[in-house]
Amino acid sequence: MKKIKTLALMAAVCTSFSVQAQKNLGMESSPNFRELGGLQVNESYQVKDDMLYRSGSFSHLPAADEQKLLATSINRVVDFRSPFEIEREPDHIPATMNAEYVPCQIGSINPNAMGGFMKVLSSEDFKKSQVDSLMIMANHGFVESIADYKPLFASIQEEESVVLFHCSAGKDRTGLASSLILHILGADWDTIMEDYLRSNEAVGKMDTSKLEMYGIPADRAKLLGGVEPEYLEAAWTGIVEKYGSVDAMLVQVFGIGEKEKEELREKYLQKI
Repeated sequence: MKKIKTLALMAAVCTSFSVQAQKNLGMESSPNFRELGGLQVNESYQVKDDMLYRSGSFSHLPAADEQKLLATSINRVVDFRSPFEIEREPDHIPATMNAEYVPCQIGSINPNAMGGFMKVLSSEDFKKSQVDSLMIMANHGFVESIADYKPLFASIQEEESVVLFHCSAGKDRTGLASSLILHILGADWDTIMEDYLRSNEAVGKMDTSKLEMYGIPADRAKLLGGVEPEYLEAAWTGIVEKYGSVDAMLVQVFGIGEKEKEELREKYLQKI
């Protein structure tokens, strides 16, 4: 794993061709709704279009956004959110999509769990570094709950599945999931991080009222909308510390070894 500070500088200066090739669905109500298709994982292969999607919440879609969703072939929606989150923003899945809904709660996000964030965000001496510390801690928590991702990894291994996986903002729980999938498909760390940081493109388009309804002050809501390289690095470091390596974790927790990786690459990759 390369030093993140160097990678962050590179990402700030330019975006790679492989990440630019990814398609954002252009959904006004869910600006971080995009696919992994088009992302180049190495010199010879890229992710197939129209096979793997990631997003934030997509509730009460306007007609134009609904049509963009219907234009996909998504047949499985894996939702990482808690019942608390889902109640406030239920997925807008048109019946004509015939998509299976797969609940896949990652860890525990509820009013009590929000207490630490609220205390920081409402303090008079607020600093962004405090948010960073909380998000790093949250990513360590994802590692402790890593087995909760089992429904996702079972879904992507289904022969005919076209999978959308998502959380509320499509950046943290979803960002870790995407990083693991890309690792399985053979992407290097730079490519994985570039995909992760691309969530920052959606920050300026986000609807802060979605965070305000959780009690987060409006003037600070957007500070929770982005990601920093050290967030994902914290999760991966935690995986290595707990399991020895990411590959060892994939085998131990999800039963994904070299054979399964080859099968997934056969399904999701195409030659350039």
